[in-house]
Amino acid sequence: MRALKVRWSEPAERDLDALLAYIALDNPKAAGTLLAKILEAIESAAGFPELARLIPDLGRPYRELLSVRPFRVIYRIAGKDLWVIGVMRAEQLFTPEAYLGL
Repeated sequence: MRALKVRWSEPAERDLDALLAYIALDNPKAAGTLLAKILEAIESAAGFPELARLIPDLGRPYRELLSVRPFRVIYRIAGKDLWVIGVMRAEQLFTPEAYLGL
C-alpha cells in the first residue's frame, strides 16, 4: 500500500501553531522538538492510516494519534489523503461538533 498524502485543515494548522507558539514562549527548542515528533507521527500514520484508534465520540471514521503525549492528533482518511483536522492537548475538552464538518 502506498502512503497517503498528508493534508492539513485550517483549524488543525491553527491548533498546531497556537500550541507551538505557547511552548516557544518558554522553550523554543522544545517547540521545535515537538513539531518534529508530531510531523513524524503523522507521516508514519500516512503509511499505515488504519492502525490508529477510531474516535468513538464522533460516530464517523475519524482517528487519533496518541503517540506524541500529552498531545493528540485527529485525522480522517479521504480517498488517497490523510486529513489532519485537529491537534490538541490530551486533557483538553474535546467537542466533536467542532470537527464534524471537516
